[in-house]
Amino acid sequence: MLKKNYIQILLVLTIMILVVTNISQYKAKELYKSALTNQLNTDITELRSALSSNDLAYEEILQSDKLSKDQSNYLMENNDEIRKTVDNYSTLAVQLGEAQYTETQQNALKLTQYFKGLNDDNEEQILDSNTKNVIEKAQQLNNKWSTTMANTQIKSIANDSWIELLMNLENDTQTFLTENKVKSIEEYWLERREIQ
Repeated sequence: MLKKNYIQILLVLTIMILVVTNISQYKAKELYKSALTNQLNTDITELRSALSSNDLAYEEILQSDKLSKDQSNYLMENNDEIRKTVDNYSTLAVQLGEAQYTETQQNALKLTQYFKGLNDDNEEQILDSNTKNVIEKAQQLNNKWSTTMANTQIKSIANDSWIELLMNLENDTQTFLTENKVKSIEEYWLERREIQ
């Protein structure tokens, strides 16, 4: 009799331990998912802000035909934010087997480097035709990305909305490159330097 009760008690304890362990793991998983979703939402908000700020800056520069050192620095930082956010989530998507690396972060990096180079120049410059062309092309690409961001609602790290965003940004980049018959936005200023 004692042996029978002992086995039943062991069985009940084992079930209770398994239930508590599963509940604990579920809570930890939900907490982790919540933290990742909060970080995703913060990053997406910063990405939206960078794209929106770029739209305004490009418009202001093209209307005034002048580019200040502060504007170059501002565009350099915003494009670096775009690059960093897209790169971080592209890397995560690749690790999850959901996507491949994209051209979007590469073109954002090229723009970051371009505006860093302009930032190293004098205090304010009047736009020459080549620089104006680069700014116009950067504005076109940024507008495509901004439109995609405006039409995207990110819900959670647990669903595919953020992966769809990455794919749509990549489609925008590829469309821009195809329409302009370039492999990278960098071709606009590399050709300029080669001519001079």
